[in-house]
Amino acid sequence: MSKKIGWYIGIVILTAGLGSLAVGNFSVPLSDGNDTDQYEYVGYFFGKNLNLWPFPQLNLLNTQSFYPYGLNQVFLDWGFERDYWYALCYRLFDGPGPYLQFYYVYSLVVAAIGTFALIAPRFGLAKAFVFGLIVSVFNFYAIWKFPVHMNVCVDHWTVLCMVATYRLLLDVLDKKNVSLAYWLFWVWLHLQVLGQELGYVAGFALTLMTLTVPVLAVALYRQFPQPGRWMMLFRTYVRDQWNHQFVVVTVALTLIVVSAWLYLPLTLQIAFTAWEFDFGAVPELRAWSHPLRLLIPHLPGLHTFAFDYKPYLRDTFESYAQGSPGLYLVVLAVLGWWQIRRRVALWLPVVTMLIFCLLYHPVLIPTLKLFPWFSFNRHGGRASLIYPVLLGLLALPIRPSRSPLALGLSVVLSVLMAAEWYTGYSQRLRMPVNVASESLMQYCAVVKQQPGVAVLDWPFCAVGADGVGAKEGLCPYYDQQNAVFTFRRFYDKSVVGQYFGRLHPTHIQPFLRDEWPRLLRPGYAFTGQDWQFLDAFLRTNHFAGINLYPDLLTADQVGEFYRRYGRPIAETRFPAAGRVVFIPLRNKAKNTL
Repeated sequence: MSKKIGWYIGIVILTAGLGSLAVGNFSVPLSDGNDTDQYEYVGYFFGKNLNLWPFPQLNLLNTQSFYPYGLNQVFLDWGFERDYWYALCYRLFDGPGPYLQFYYVYSLVVAAIGTFALIAPRFGLAKAFVFGLIVSVFNFYAIWKFPVHMNVCVDHWTVLCMVATYRLLLDVLDKKNVSLAYWLFWVWLHLQVLGQELGYVAGFALTLMTLTVPVLAVALYRQFPQPGRWMMLFRTYVRDQWNHQFVVVTVALTLIVVSAWLYLPLTLQIAFTAWEFDFGAVPELRAWSHPLRLLIPHLPGLHTFAFDYKPYLRDTFESYAQGSPGLYLVVLAVLGWWQIRRRVALWLPVVTMLIFCLLYHPVLIPTLKLFPWFSFNRHGGRASLIYPVLLGLLALPIRPSRSPLALGLSVVLSVLMAAEWYTGYSQRLRMPVNVASESLMQYCAVVKQQPGVAVLDWPFCAVGADGVGAKEGLCPYYDQQNAVFTFRRFYDKSVVGQYFGRLHPTHIQPFLRDEWPRLLRPGYAFTGQDWQFLDAFLRTNHFAGINLYPDLLTADQVGEFYRRYGRPIAETRFPAAGRVVFIPLRNKAKNTL
């Protein structure tokens, strides 16, 4: 027992230590002026708009962005567990902080220790330890996604759900007694995954479950081929388990109720609201990942940052390790599958899911869209998140051989694994994690103190990653400004613009009606009528002031704003957007406003 505790302590310390090194900064909020800011913002929005009683529901229809027109905020990058965590910390510590850095390390530790606990009883401590590291800190795609795409790097419950599903299938096929507590634990995990990103992360756990259940049903039918006895056997099983595991079963049932209350209402609200929108007229992004990327090793000169494979593969490359979990792991998976090739029921769900993910193209081969939870999955490369899990599950059954060839291959694969672990992880440490500057926080504190309900970013950006708003001219400086709306989490006022992963064409109609694209056109000189419109817009809608971006405007444009509304009272630099100054409007009533 003490030996096993030592393994647990070891994997926790190693995972937490390596994860903390990758995170780097635990003192201030994350910010890079791009996608990194989105996830703190969603947590902020979640906390401001969540009603818990009688069950959790979100106020999605509001004017907190796209002010004063408003819109349905359903297409934010939800991750309900992450959002609960951020909202709770925001309330407890009275404002923003480094909450997501701690959450990410927690995610890595849960994935590692949970995988170890599930795998060790069937495959031994050493294999479980290595596998726990593979699906956490040495999941290179995931650690490179932090913090820019935090929605697809936090996957601990999905990992555990997939591993638990495989363990359940293995136990049933081997005719081992599966406790009622384990069945309930498995159900609980499927509720927990709803707390993670719905379109890209939770769906993978639900997919493996969907593919595994028919195999489980056939296996159980073969073991109990008399339907007339099923009810009696079930009652006897439940009674015996209840008598012998009353406390554990009660705890499991309690966890199921709590998780169902926390996540199920929100999941249903978001899913049914999102399905109300028809995106048939919006072209689907053709983002896919070539299956041959599986063979790219994480070695100097060969990894995807050292060599550009895109001209040869002609796919859509998004980030390091896309499609490449490690050549060592691919080889181990092939060897493991070969040894269990005759146990079709054991590998069929895993291999089927792997094929679905490898072949997925959002338009040409939409395999994953067979499942409703992948309705809005627009990038095939993001399945890379769960390749270490699927390949690791295939590799687990490898039985060592004492032949010279097998021993030699073991040495080669061990060296390759160590080299890929070092290369992939050390590359990540060379990439700094961007955080909010002290100057930015002081600037936002000044803005927060001003009377008024909203701030106008000028120019602003109202756009979707699906292209809606961009071609209409509502975001002339996308690269610089797609995340400026997120800084409202620091100054707590409504904003005019916002970036969404998906934006429906109906959402931008008020902007087009009021001819904002003309005013946003780079270098455009306002007419007297334009200034009158802007004056009335700011006055009628109780704006506190203007975030003006001098680096994105001509000197004449900046001068006109100063002459019209006065000199700024604060200045800083927003990541990506550059210099920003705040012009208050509180004293302009007797002047222009």
